[in-house]
Amino acid sequence: MLKISSTALGFAVALTLNACSLPAEQPESSAAKPATDVLPDVLKYVDPFIATGGHGHTFPGAVVPFGMVQLSPDNKSKGWDWTSGYHYSDSELLGFSHTHLSGTGVGDLLDILVLPFHGDYAAALKSPAGRPVAIYSHADEQARPGYYAVQLKEQGISAELTATERVGVHRYQFSQAKDAQLMIDLGYAQNYDKAVMGFIRQVDAQTLVGYRFSTGWAKLQPLYFVARFNQPFQAQLYQDGVAVKGTLLHSEKTAAVLNFGDLRQKPLEVAVALSYVSIAGAQKNLAAELPVLDFAAVKQQAAAKWQAQLGRFQVDAGEAAIAGTAPATADAVNETNKTKFYTALYHSYLAPQLFSDVDGRYFGADGAVHQQDPQQPRYTLFSLWDTFRGLHPLLTITDPGRVDGMMHSLYGFYQEQGLLPTWDLMSNETDVMIGYHAVPVLADAYFKGLTTLSAKQLLDASLASARQPRFGIDLFGKYGYVPSDLDVEAVSKTLEYAFDDHAIARLAQAAGDANTAAEFNQRAAAWQQLFDKSSGFMRGKTAKGEWVSPFNPIYVAHRTTDYTEANAWQYSFFVPHQVDAMIQRYGGQQAFVARLDQMFDMSSHMEGDVSPDITGLIGQYAHGNEPVHHVPYLYALAGAPAKGEARIRHIRDTMYHAKPDGLAGNDDLGQMSAWYVLSSLGFYPVNPVDSGYVRGTPQFQSVTLLLDNGKQLRILARGDRLKPVKRWTLNGVELPISVDYRQLMQGGDLVFEF
Repeated sequence: MLKISSTALGFAVALTLNACSLPAEQPESSAAKPATDVLPDVLKYVDPFIATGGHGHTFPGAVVPFGMVQLSPDNKSKGWDWTSGYHYSDSELLGFSHTHLSGTGVGDLLDILVLPFHGDYAAALKSPAGRPVAIYSHADEQARPGYYAVQLKEQGISAELTATERVGVHRYQFSQAKDAQLMIDLGYAQNYDKAVMGFIRQVDAQTLVGYRFSTGWAKLQPLYFVARFNQPFQAQLYQDGVAVKGTLLHSEKTAAVLNFGDLRQKPLEVAVALSYVSIAGAQKNLAAELPVLDFAAVKQQAAAKWQAQLGRFQVDAGEAAIAGTAPATADAVNETNKTKFYTALYHSYLAPQLFSDVDGRYFGADGAVHQQDPQQPRYTLFSLWDTFRGLHPLLTITDPGRVDGMMHSLYGFYQEQGLLPTWDLMSNETDVMIGYHAVPVLADAYFKGLTTLSAKQLLDASLASARQPRFGIDLFGKYGYVPSDLDVEAVSKTLEYAFDDHAIARLAQAAGDANTAAEFNQRAAAWQQLFDKSSGFMRGKTAKGEWVSPFNPIYVAHRTTDYTEANAWQYSFFVPHQVDAMIQRYGGQQAFVARLDQMFDMSSHMEGDVSPDITGLIGQYAHGNEPVHHVPYLYALAGAPAKGEARIRHIRDTMYHAKPDGLAGNDDLGQMSAWYVLSSLGFYPVNPVDSGYVRGTPQFQSVTLLLDNGKQLRILARGDRLKPVKRWTLNGVELPISVDYRQLMQGGDLVFEF
């Protein structure tokens, strides 16, 4: 059973019992008019169905950039590929829930399920499905940024969804001469989630309030809501599938069926405002973001927000970079590449997500409610093992104004729980994956001048994570590596701790702490303890310093070997902070490039229990998982950029497609998508802590990025993009193999010459 602090539970009950005041209706909608006249219409290139099939684990529903609400359809889970609640292979609709995870390997959320239906709800509970279910066809679905729609033809119901940051908005049309009904199910749960407490109260003829407490991947997740309807209803409440009267409290399976009568001539509109703090917080969010229930206005406003977010990129595809293609084929390729690019951008802006209310209150990692400046919002959903590599460095370019809020959210988590988060899910530490990768994200923001946090503050928080006595971190400090006979995933942990410690050393130096800088510079070189020159791999060692035998570099066993979701091939190049030293250990540039070639050109056969995360194989390179994302760019740092450019083009063309199974693996809250965006622009952060972006090759003839500082960065390709890059210049000055962040943010022309 979920343990809830007396403070949290008392706060919930007190606010529930006093939750009767709602915003007054206003004569006109105050929704802002979209200001899209100066931006290109890029929304036509976004397809939210991309990556909803295969192993992509995304969802197609309505959300605004970094929004708290992700209002999307749910199917009955049939396994791992349903972690987002939806999979393109399905056709059975359970309803529309208000919270979803995009691209994760573990499932949770799916809170407050709503389903429009006709018929006998009690009979549906006794059916094989155990609930009302609607059948739909993809031919009857639509999805674009901020909007989702589906026709439920058997029921004669059309459903549309849109959203503000904190409010999900529904519109339903009922065409049959039957009572129009709406189910609101707080007990519904899938994947790891489990409802433990639900409450619903009817406030007036058009309003419900309530909350849902759940446990699962997030051990403690309180969620409060206010639901406002444009039509009056009669409510029947259910507890554990039995119709009851009165208030429902402390029930795991709480639901309500609302009957609106004959609505054939009246569209039903519903606004569901969320808060992780209280019902009163949800009321404030509703009053601030949707004082008047107006679906069309919200839909237009959501589109405008996405247009502003995505329209800062203006893409001219030019001629398709495919040798010998006919003009018609080239045009089709260009359109497809634009769809891939803008959809990847879209998926890059779903997380981290807003977590605080409009008044600045939020549910903290210590289980208490906190207050902060509403202008400095709290964020959650930090999949840091994935996103430190590419997503956060992308956001420092496209959304520098949001970065400080995200950094204060990471630091606030540390203040509340004593450690920086590893994987923050709704202010819960899930302890999923390895490393303490909040450190490089914080350090990157600091060295780029994007956070008001001091080096001393960041160092103190980082040291708390780097000196904790678990996950082999204590062993790492004692032995200088993680011994394989004392902990699992020892090689991966050693390599990732070493990288994080490089970031700590830089922070210590910035804070004027020479002793700590020296200590962590030494720890940053720990990878050398595990490099076996005779085999050319990072290998496990015992506490006695002996190599682990037998050794098979293509062997995989899920979370039980020396490597995390990978084998020796996929981790042996993870030294992003000391690439030159790694190249020398391999015997110099020529030998290192040959080793990279071998990885890409060999068989993709693996032995053992191969994790479903290890996908997108090119030889032993596995693009569907994150540890290798920097590897194609190592060619450039080893003096063979042309080979890396060819690999990058191949990955862009074969691992990303404009179709539902268009991703090679889980999107992981945008990291897979961020790799594509950055690699289409022509550069990538091999070492996210040094503020540099290593040269690749651009996808398009030109991309203009409207920077937050009012300047423009134009990325231009001159010549045949299928050929090697001869050089690149920024405002006429030739660059080395990488470009610094501050140089990019000055704007101007970044020119690739082929």
